[in-house]
Amino acid sequence: MSSGSRGRHGHKDRQVCRQVADAVAWYLADTDDPLLADLLVVQVDPAPSAARVLVTLAAAHGGIDPVEVMSHLREVADEVREEVAAEVHRRKAPELSFRVIPAVRLE
Repeated sequence: MSSGSRGRHGHKDRQVCRQVADAVAWYLADTDDPLLADLLVVQVDPAPSAARVLVTLAAAHGGIDPVEVMSHLREVADEVREEVAAEVHRRKAPELSFRVIPAVRLE
């Protein structure tokens, strides 16, 4: 594979990750679940490619129970993926996996 095709592939992966980040952020902003509404999208990375992405989330305020957050995310995973499918311009929406980290400090 030439370096040009790797660069293009990397560009496409980053583009998909940005689209996923936007879609997940919109979902979280519109949810009625107060636990999920308090989350921020910190980062989205190919895992290992844009066909499957890792979404890193953190609480905007105070401490959260990551186990409880993951439970809530599992309950809405299909809805989140539908939101991503509507935003991401690909034949197939990427599979989503989530990671929850401690709260981030906003300045």
